[in-house]
Amino acid sequence: MAEDKPQTDEQKLAGYWIDQLNISEKWQRNWVSRSKRIIRRYKNAVGDDLTGVDSSDNVLLNDAGNRRFAILWSNIETLKPAVYGRTPTPVVSRRYRDPDPVGKYASELLERALKFGIDAYDFDDRMQLSRDDYLLLARGQVWVRYIPHVNKAVGAPQDEEAAEAEEGQITNNREADGAAEEVLYQEVVCDHVAYNDWGMQPCRNWAETGYVWRRAYLTRPELIERFGPRLGRAIPLDWKPQGDENRRSETNDPHKACVYEIWDKPTGKVFWVSKGYPDGVLDERPDPLGLKNFFPCPRPLMGTTPQDAYLPIADFIYYQDQADELDELTQRIGRLTDALRMVGVYAEEYGMELSNVFSGNQNTLIPVKAFSTLQDKGGLKGVIEWLPIDMVMTTLQGCFETRKQILNDIYQITGLSDIIRGESDPSETATAQRLKGQWGSLRVRDRQKEMARFARDVLDMKGEIIAAKFTVDTLKAMTDVKLLTAQEKAFIQQQQALYQQAVASSQQSGMPPPPQPQIDPQALELMSRPTWDDVMALMRDKARLLFRIDIETNSTIEPDESEAKASFSEWVSASSQLMQVASTIIPGAPQTAPLFAEFFKEGARVFNVSTTMEDVVERVFGELAQMPPAPPEGQAPTGPTQEELQLQAQEQQSAQALESQGQQIEVMRLQQEAQYDAADLQLRANEQRLKAEALRRDPTPQGTA
Repeated sequence: MAEDKPQTDEQKLAGYWIDQLNISEKWQRNWVSRSKRIIRRYKNAVGDDLTGVDSSDNVLLNDAGNRRFAILWSNIETLKPAVYGRTPTPVVSRRYRDPDPVGKYASELLERALKFGIDAYDFDDRMQLSRDDYLLLARGQVWVRYIPHVNKAVGAPQDEEAAEAEEGQITNNREADGAAEEVLYQEVVCDHVAYNDWGMQPCRNWAETGYVWRRAYLTRPELIERFGPRLGRAIPLDWKPQGDENRRSETNDPHKACVYEIWDKPTGKVFWVSKGYPDGVLDERPDPLGLKNFFPCPRPLMGTTPQDAYLPIADFIYYQDQADELDELTQRIGRLTDALRMVGVYAEEYGMELSNVFSGNQNTLIPVKAFSTLQDKGGLKGVIEWLPIDMVMTTLQGCFETRKQILNDIYQITGLSDIIRGESDPSETATAQRLKGQWGSLRVRDRQKEMARFARDVLDMKGEIIAAKFTVDTLKAMTDVKLLTAQEKAFIQQQQALYQQAVASSQQSGMPPPPQPQIDPQALELMSRPTWDDVMALMRDKARLLFRIDIETNSTIEPDESEAKASFSEWVSASSQLMQVASTIIPGAPQTAPLFAEFFKEGARVFNVSTTMEDVVERVFGELAQMPPAPPEGQAPTGPTQEELQLQAQEQQSAQALESQGQQIEVMRLQQEAQYDAADLQLRANEQRLKAEALRRDPTPQGTA
């Protein structure tokens, strides 16, 4: 017998991860099986078929024997808007509210980029799908992806041999290709991951998880594009849609390859594996995103979790017995309701006449033979005997009462308050209803907090990727934040310095000052702000960014309109009183302006009015601090009046104009004197030149011997 061929390192690595995937899938197999049953129950499917094919398509659900009470669907639909009612809005701020201009603009940049990223694709749909999995199956998850849109270089390989030669460079992280591609723009998206397409290392809590994985289903062209021609054609198509047993042509083949994407935290690497290809991993990459928690997914939305295993228990498990009893009672009520019919017997000799009575039209007289005989028998009552239904009605009433009690038991188990369900007792006071709603929503609040935590973690991961990966050009176009680059700021500073030197030189020489350089006024306003280089240096430094910037979200719960209006009205009243006090005290004591500004900003945070009021508050209270103090009440102002100040300003402007005109006249006089002196020097020079020429021609002066 020939010895087995030894495995290569690539085969050992692939075998190791295939074994790990089998262990992880076996660990959560029971939970996946229960989840399938719960989904079928939620869909009101009949039977216990776990293949995923609804066997109830040809079953009459309105048949008395198949009737069900949709308590699971009702509870889930009631909880959906209570747990997640609106799209979260990112709130990025400086962690300690210190005067930090670079941190301030980095926060604004990230907040705008996150808001655009949420609006650029259907982020709310991903969150809703995760919420539905969380409420129904007790676990929901998303997967964050970074997508750079690139323009490939002209020199990229086009033929198959060149592509196979560069097969090792194929990755979903386009930045690895470096200069071979030009990044046009970038985005960060998150995908909802189905409950049975995501898994993790068996553990007792999230902190112990060493790796996470998800399944991706790729067609043959997608395999070739992702892993290259050689691997793309070698990977078997080992997955097919449920219920499709007929293999089609290669172009319309519904079969796909099941590829596992594994993120291993201890090694800091990402692996792509197919169970049908044991000859090696399909791809291996170092950490492509550089997230602080490594995994491209947050801690999942988890319901009830036991202490011995990080596998959730769906809420339906705790009241499924009561739900089965509810279904049984509903079916019994249906059968009893069908029995509530006018059924009886009658004398055969009056069959024709009675048939005409029940089938005839209204207001019609039916002739009866032997009418006197019918009267002797007591009329119609004497020839008809109805089946008694009072016992059926009594049984139905008992079934309804029992079902109501079971419903109350289910609401006690789930903690669904009648206030949450939209029911109330008219005799109860508003205070009683409010207290009942507060206590009835305690368990719902935990789910609301969990959903808000999940949304915050997703936005935090997206913010990390934006800060680490996005280029300045992408951020400029995406956020419209106005900043200068370090080079632009240095050029403007150089122009201003040269102008100041020219002004000083002209003052020393008595010459008029040179014209000011033509600089964009908007650029001059931006000189007080930090540069793009300063902001990007902070964003690229993960440690400093974590220390100085905090990413949160507002509430994911739909606010109550009346409460929001009342809160805003209270805020307006309180802020008006504060402004009145501040406008009286600050002019006399300018050092109290920062104190009132902090009061105002803290009130805005308490009432949750706005997160963009910081600049406005600082500017308003800064202007208040510069105002002159107001005179005491009943005392005339000691300083100049407004009219006197205006007159002084006009006189000062007139004096400056006269002084400027005098300086211009003096400059013109000096220029004229200089011109006269230059002309006199020129005349004297000409005279000397003529004398020298005459002496050269006649050395003996005229009139001498």
